[in-house]
Amino acid sequence: MPRYMAKSQVKSNLDLWLNDTFLREGMFLTVSTSETDVYGRDISRLSSTEDATFADNRVWQSAFKEWVHESGIVPLYSIAPPLIASGVTVNSVFYPHDTGAPGYTALFGHRIDYKNGRVIFNSPIAANSTVKAEFSYKEITVDSASIFENEQKEFYVETAYKDNPGQTGVITYPEKNSRTLPMVLIDITSRDNESYELGAPTSVAKFNCVLHLWARDEYARDSIEDILTSRERTVLKGIDFNTAPFPLVYMNDRNPAYTNYDTLAQTNSPHFWRRIYIDEISARRVQPYYNIERTQFELIIRVYPNF
Repeated sequence: MPRYMAKSQVKSNLDLWLNDTFLREGMFLTVSTSETDVYGRDISRLSSTEDATFADNRVWQSAFKEWVHESGIVPLYSIAPPLIASGVTVNSVFYPHDTGAPGYTALFGHRIDYKNGRVIFNSPIAANSTVKAEFSYKEITVDSASIFENEQKEFYVETAYKDNPGQTGVITYPEKNSRTLPMVLIDITSRDNESYELGAPTSVAKFNCVLHLWARDEYARDSIEDILTSRERTVLKGIDFNTAPFPLVYMNDRNPAYTNYDTLAQTNSPHFWRRIYIDEISARRVQPYYNIERTQFELIIRVYPNF
């Protein structure tokens, strides 16, 4: 595994911090088993979907991607914390994800792909099965700009709770590689070194970062703009990803060794790296792409050598 250097450390910490920030701002929705939308459709129901990587009827897709996997989230407002999916219901019987949990059955053993909002069974199940899950999903997708290959990437807008012409009569299930809106893409465009102090051999790492916001409407764009611009002068406690466990592992399942961002980033944690200073944030509107609202945020980030 390649060693995580300063740039990759900053980028990875920004990803975790942004997800943590949006969740604490209440930017998530929770789906309960057999919950219906305004059209009376069961939005907890998963659909068998084709994926060339797996045999038929192993992959069952939710209508919502980006399931919450982070623990220890306490929202800033008086709302319940997000619900982390702990298993799946097949034909009205709940089967836990944890192999050591009561009720676990190898026949319905599975992994949960939190990133893509789907369940992957260890072996195919009957095609006519009724599969449901309860979970919270993120209203904002955070990803790396390098993952977003081009502006022609297919978008998927999650609007099961309100009118959407793309969801007439049936629930629309996203494909594995589609992008959900709104989304924030992280890109570190350059790095410079600044003098730390006169005569010192060390220097301060200065990063120029750009966050690309793509939103489906003005309200979502304005809300995210307010959240991000209010974070100027924030100091992040960085996690050292050369030693710390990653949140997601194989098939985007939860890593049981990962606790949460706050715990791993504390200065008394063995995985603490350095403080990451977000010194400046500026936002400017970008010309809409078809009907997608866009904003570009420019950040100046500094990392000092010894604190």
